[in-house]
Amino acid sequence: MEQINNINLKELSISDKKEYYKKLREQCLLFKDKQLHIGQGIIKNVYPFFRGYKLELEGVENIPKDSNVIFLLNHSNSHDIFTAYEILSQLERKGSVMVATDCLNPATTEIFNISNATLLDRRNKIERQDSIFRLSNKILAGNDGVIFGEGTWNIHPTMPMHNIRKGVSVISAITQAPIVPTIVEYIEKDELVKSENNLYKKCLIRFGKPIIIDCNNDLILQTNNVKENMVDIRNQIWKDYGIERAKLSDVDPIMYLNHTYLKKFKAFGFTYNSEKEQEFLLFLDNEAKENEYTIDEDGNFRPGITEKSFELEKVLHK
Repeated sequence: MEQINNINLKELSISDKKEYYKKLREQCLLFKDKQLHIGQGIIKNVYPFFRGYKLELEGVENIPKDSNVIFLLNHSNSHDIFTAYEILSQLERKGSVMVATDCLNPATTEIFNISNATLLDRRNKIERQDSIFRLSNKILAGNDGVIFGEGTWNIHPTMPMHNIRKGVSVISAITQAPIVPTIVEYIEKDELVKSENNLYKKCLIRFGKPIIIDCNNDLILQTNNVKENMVDIRNQIWKDYGIERAKLSDVDPIMYLNHTYLKKFKAFGFTYNSEKEQEFLLFLDNEAKENEYTIDEDGNFRPGITEKSFELEKVLHK
């Protein structure tokens, strides 16, 4: 496996690239899939009672019916993984969601473990590489794959998508499964709220048209093209629902801070550490390394982190 990983694709001919991906498929089939699917049924029947909002699916006609696919989702909050399994259940498709365990508590980790999730510790490079082959194996064995390409939550007030790592394109090239760009939009209430389970009006899931990854061409460029496709879908959703987030002046700082605090510190089963999580985002050299805004002591709305010790009551009643 190490020999395969160290190959420079750009130096290979087309025939050599085909042979390279053939070997990767053979390697993936060596992995044993011993996980159970019990958790998927638990999430399907139990989680709707906890989320407090309804799910709506749009663009289902874009999902290929004659092949397994890779659903590539944006990542917004602690509900996302549960939402991913609810999507699979509503579509009546079986699949595996790639789940990072380094931010989960043991109980939540076990729920996903018995849900056929592909678990990994993002801090471990070997586990990250291994997860690509384990999920590829599951797709080749008849499952759909679900991946959150951004690496962690995007809680930026105006940015539709962060950059996507090329792992999703590698999996698509290995399995020859098309990528279905999928935007999960939690429509937030236009008001201050006191609990995380009262934050959302509904969750809209919109599926874009499938994208085929060509293993003969540059995977990073193709990954960037998929990201731009998802940006277009999310911008259209914002337009359709009258969500104003094109520029910073569109954002109400107090409401943003209220909602972000609840997502980070009042959600079930997750602990969000902004400083550590930002390490898992992919920033280009010319990009500002920011994912979150806060209000400083002078009342300015600026890039920064809201700590758990922040006095929420001051925001709620200002």
